[in-house]
Amino acid sequence: MRLVGPRNHGVGGGTSTLSKVIVRVDTDAGVYGLGEVDNFMGVREGLAYMRDFFRGRDAFTARALISEMIYGTVAPHNPLTPRQGTVMPGGAIAVSMCSPTATPWGPVAWAASGVDIALCDLIGKALKTPAYVLLGGKYRDRAKVYLDRSSPDDVTDLGAWEKMAAETVASGFTQMKFDIDYMATECVGDIWNRTLSLRQINRIVERLQAVRRAAGPDFEICVDCHMQYNVPDAIRVANALESLNLLWLEDPTPITNPDSCAEVRAKVSVPICVGEMFIAEQFRLFIDRGACDILHPDVLFCGGLHELRRIADYAELHHLPVAFHGNGGALATIAAAHAGVASRNFLGLEYHFVESAWVGEFVRRDVPLFRDGHVELTDAPGLGVELDRELCRRHLAPGESLFD
Repeated sequence: MRLVGPRNHGVGGGTSTLSKVIVRVDTDAGVYGLGEVDNFMGVREGLAYMRDFFRGRDAFTARALISEMIYGTVAPHNPLTPRQGTVMPGGAIAVSMCSPTATPWGPVAWAASGVDIALCDLIGKALKTPAYVLLGGKYRDRAKVYLDRSSPDDVTDLGAWEKMAAETVASGFTQMKFDIDYMATECVGDIWNRTLSLRQINRIVERLQAVRRAAGPDFEICVDCHMQYNVPDAIRVANALESLNLLWLEDPTPITNPDSCAEVRAKVSVPICVGEMFIAEQFRLFIDRGACDILHPDVLFCGGLHELRRIADYAELHHLPVAFHGNGGALATIAAAHAGVASRNFLGLEYHFVESAWVGEFVRRDVPLFRDGHVELTDAPGLGVELDRELCRRHLAPGESLFD
């Protein structure tokens, strides 16, 4: 079965996180798979390159295809992309340098992530088995979901924070995450100097205390710093939040330096979670430096489902849990759930867009996206989804059209 894709179209419009690119990978056998990527800079160029670079290749060699795209090793001869090198048995060419795309993070890895998701869907359909079987089989039938909620329009209204928490509990969810950098925006004086004032910290604490009162003592609360802060202020806010018994504090300092994150971890009691934009090698660096307690990869950014499972296994070898960051819509969420049920050390999967209903509805399947705070998986082949074509048409970005 040979590849003739991938193709893509955008839904949502614009280039924000609410603009999703749906990837379709086709084969000469008529079987196709669906994937999702964010409409970030360079992603569509990466997909266009992969469409030509991998045309005619064996669809069942998913890991080799994606590894070649983001790491670069050996590639079979392709007349569309001639390269110099030593001819190997079977017509492969051992090149003296990496693939021309080989960049293990950024747009190349993001595009490859969407294609890998589509390949898992495609292979599962061809073999008539769910994607989680391809990832090693399931430990559980459903994947726990936690919500990342937007702040109320009026962040100073404690009642609005309490209402948000109560609604989340009533919806069946048992965990929620908040973005510290958006929780007390009226207190931000200088957006550039990586500081948290005492006034800002106190308001963050007050608002999270309101959430705790409304959600109850057993509800899990996480906070995300978005890599914004310096070491002493990250320590200061973590200690101020200690009484709330947080599940984790996420990305407290810039993620280019594991040593600064390790310093924060050594001086606070809140578990440190890192890695929403990481590939596997970056997680290794943070684990080796003692800079994290929880790994937080995203299927849209780490290289896809196979890489997501690889990261989860590496964490398990170090007796560390994984939670899956989720910047995707319905398709990416279901894809990540397949990896979640197949990972022994899985904590939960983030969903970011509960306030934008269409993001969770542009694919159809036999069960709702969420039930009792979980994604339930069936025995449908591949990812078990198809596009809701009518909804996609209503949300197509300007100039976009659906697949043929």
